[in-house]
Amino acid sequence: MEILTVKDLSFTYKNAGAPALSDVSFSVSEGEFVTLCGPTGCGKSTLLRLIKKELTPGGELSGELLYKGEPVKGLPGRISAEQIGCVVQRPEEQIVCDRVSGELFFGAESLGYPRDKAYRRAAEVSSFFGFNDVFDKKTPELSGGQKQLLALASVLVTSPSLILLDEPTSRLDPVAAADFISMLARINRQLGTTVIIAEHNTSLLLEHTDKLIFLEDGRITACGTPRGVLETKPSHKVLSDMPAPVRMFFESGKTGECPLTVKEGRKIFDGTTAAQYRNTSFGEKEVLSLKNVYFRHKRDGKDVLKGLDMTVYEGEVRFVFGGNGCGKTTLLRCAAGLAKHYSGDVRVFDKKISAYKNGELYENKVSMLYQDATCVFTHETVGGEFKGVDISCLPYDISGLLDRHPYDVSGGELQMAALCRVLSTGPRLVFLDEPTKAMDAAAKRIFVNTVLKLKENGVSFVISCHDTELAAECADTCSMMFDGKLICTCKTEDFLRENRFYTTDKCRMTGGKLI
Repeated sequence: MEILTVKDLSFTYKNAGAPALSDVSFSVSEGEFVTLCGPTGCGKSTLLRLIKKELTPGGELSGELLYKGEPVKGLPGRISAEQIGCVVQRPEEQIVCDRVSGELFFGAESLGYPRDKAYRRAAEVSSFFGFNDVFDKKTPELSGGQKQLLALASVLVTSPSLILLDEPTSRLDPVAAADFISMLARINRQLGTTVIIAEHNTSLLLEHTDKLIFLEDGRITACGTPRGVLETKPSHKVLSDMPAPVRMFFESGKTGECPLTVKEGRKIFDGTTAAQYRNTSFGEKEVLSLKNVYFRHKRDGKDVLKGLDMTVYEGEVRFVFGGNGCGKTTLLRCAAGLAKHYSGDVRVFDKKISAYKNGELYENKVSMLYQDATCVFTHETVGGEFKGVDISCLPYDISGLLDRHPYDVSGGELQMAALCRVLSTGPRLVFLDEPTKAMDAAAKRIFVNTVLKLKENGVSFVISCHDTELAAECADTCSMMFDGKLICTCKTEDFLRENRFYTTDKCRMTGGKLI
């Protein structure tokens, strides 16, 4: 039975010059696992928001959008709230209660479930997700991975028939992302819940996917089973959103059945292919030094940084990896002078960070992109941030975003605009916190080229990130952070070759062999 029917669906945002979706048609059967992919701004998020009527944006809509044969826009509020769950990209935007228990109760109680039924549902879901040990914990104290799982768990309390997810793993470390997708696949497999997930990172999804839908410029250009879509050589844009085993297969010119997973890829590439690594070099002049640095958020709280040491050199691109909640963001904020350490020494360009006064540090010296890119924007429009700036010199073409409110652009477009804003100040030391989340492959390629070009001019980067493939493209060195300290720092090729989880699928398939 079809749970969702989409026929000739078109949608145009208010005051937009072009439609976000054009003549989109597909259907989803009950219990299917559907993966939506495509370039940044192609309409994935818009489509999901139209399916969840409470999130429908303002604009002109035409065509049919049916849930179990009924128009979505006419669904009673209770049915939409109870049967169609939604998990957004940023769990902080979805979590409304200060404790895990309250969050799990919230949906059921809002729908008027009797107390005993609400408690039973919350207890069952808590056990399913392994939340029993954190049931009474405050939600701000959860790691990023735990918050994302909590957002999914709170949706599941009402036993929805359909779950929509928008880039749910974009802010998760590799281990947490794998756990999240495994849990999602388990829900689909064991409970029969229909799943529609929009993701750029498809490496964890294809083995679970029943239907793969690829959107370009608001239109569906590929739809079918993953192997069906890949039977004939797909377009470059489709390939760019596919995981490493698929890309390597078509790039190598091999024939036969295309591998969808690392396990399948190893049978084809292990022992016959070597991973390539970029030659790295940078200067000897120190631009950043942290020695024995300690930091805590509250005077009586726990240390987040615990005697941390780090040195970054001119023209060096340093990636910092580690699990959600290990202190990566705090490290960047302390190094950028945005959080004050209580012990130790922080020097920027051989000067104590405390000696910089009246914003001097941020005048063509240091700039930082926060994990929440909206923090960069203080005006009503994107263009308000770029007055007096020659936007033709920026790495991304943001001309089409200038008149739009920052909250009205897609996650990837927001990241691109925020990165342009950070780099427009001409900094010599740049701190980036998850800079490419929600970006498509083409946008990431521009990011890599921009970083490498600025590196040649002596600009240094410290990047907190979960994207090991991105590090393989542009990092000189990589550090692993654990328990408030950097426990290792080495060349990127050694880091990727010696790790098992914080590495690339290409390394996994080739055993990390070097050319």
